[in-house]
Amino acid sequence: MPKMTATHFYRYLTCPLALWFDVHGDEKRKLPPSDFEKTIWERGAAHEKRVLAKMGLKEVIDDDPDEAVATTLDLMGKGVPIYHGRLADGEWLGIPDFLIPEKGHSRLGPFVYAPLDVKSATDVRDEHRFQLVFYALLLERIQGVRPKYGYIVNAHEERIAIPIEPLVEEFHATRAEVEKILNGEKPAPFFSSSCKQTPWFEACRDEAVSCNDVSLIYRIRRDDYAKLREAGIITVNDMADADLTALRRKTDLPIGRLERLRDHAICYVQNTHAVIDRPEFPTASVEVYYDVESDTVPEPNLHYLHGALVVKNGKATYKKFLVRNPKDEGKVWRAFCAWVAKLPKDAAIYHYGMYEHMVVRELTERHDAPKEALLRFGDMIDLQKTAARSVLFPVYFYSLKDLAKYLGFKWRTKGATGGASVEWYNAWRKKKDAATLKKIVEYNEDDVRATRVLKDFLAGL
Repeated sequence: MPKMTATHFYRYLTCPLALWFDVHGDEKRKLPPSDFEKTIWERGAAHEKRVLAKMGLKEVIDDDPDEAVATTLDLMGKGVPIYHGRLADGEWLGIPDFLIPEKGHSRLGPFVYAPLDVKSATDVRDEHRFQLVFYALLLERIQGVRPKYGYIVNAHEERIAIPIEPLVEEFHATRAEVEKILNGEKPAPFFSSSCKQTPWFEACRDEAVSCNDVSLIYRIRRDDYAKLREAGIITVNDMADADLTALRRKTDLPIGRLERLRDHAICYVQNTHAVIDRPEFPTASVEVYYDVESDTVPEPNLHYLHGALVVKNGKATYKKFLVRNPKDEGKVWRAFCAWVAKLPKDAAIYHYGMYEHMVVRELTERHDAPKEALLRFGDMIDLQKTAARSVLFPVYFYSLKDLAKYLGFKWRTKGATGGASVEWYNAWRKKKDAATLKKIVEYNEDDVRATRVLKDFLAGL
């Protein structure tokens, strides 16, 4: 078995099958990082360096791993803060971002080391917590005392204390599963949106599709998945053909939940959609389809393009509010708000997903917004919620791209994604070339046109 690291827990909690691919998979099936992912890594490294500079530490650097462990132990014996120290004990190996001495008593001296990791995210996820627990337990082996807390420094450079003890029992249960995978046991291909966060997304998808795994059904929960497999429901077809009365007894899942999973499975098998609720939309003289493009991971947290497709009397017109210089974000936001405030009283604003609401809240806090615009934003209609409660689509994810593709819509620019748009925008800011700007704007315009296609489909049910 390879040595166990904190990264193994991070990957496991993201996607267990991806962890198996990390250790045992064919590297040829691994997706190369996108330019956007490279940018995230670069910014994450810069974020870590900023934190390091404020702490005034030097990095433990040694080409020989054993020497790096020895150097780390020597520094720990002195009770000094350490950057990129290397910890090792038996089959465990860890390289936390920082090792911080705190008041206390250990076999090393009048102090107790605690782990601190720097993350580019603003929120603390389970995979972050379990990494800290791994480091804490490894530190306990070395210094004889378990630290009470591990720490996360988030994208805003806020230090967040994570209690270790409440997580230990769950950690050990997870550790047992990680060890099975490291030893070669291949987990079932539970396919979810988390797989998108790994370089093995296509391999995970192909694995699930090849065996028609029941996890392909949209929004199937992991606990539901485990119960269904125990009851003999392994494939999508098994779910489509299931006797729900018998399955209810075997799984103890609510009958309504089972009916929805069964009906959705039938849609997959027949490659068609099914209407479960006919939505109602307001009558409006003007319809507006809104989408925003942002560069937020981690900083600069810039919302650089507000796009709106305005539909009146059947005619559609695209309107954009573009931040040409980051310092003008507030100016552009206020201009967009002023335009929204002047829309007809009966205008309906549509968007897809909760992100636009989040951006409105954030920009209002940062730059303010007129009351008239806030009232309009408060009435925005989220078509993602509408689609999810109205139609069972034969798609793996209810992203705008997945649904619009099913409905026949195509984006004009190859490789157009939110991440690609960020890369294009940053490139355009340097060169100011028309071709790159055209790609940025076209991508946003296609997003709002796709949103309209979805709304028209839902309205016609």
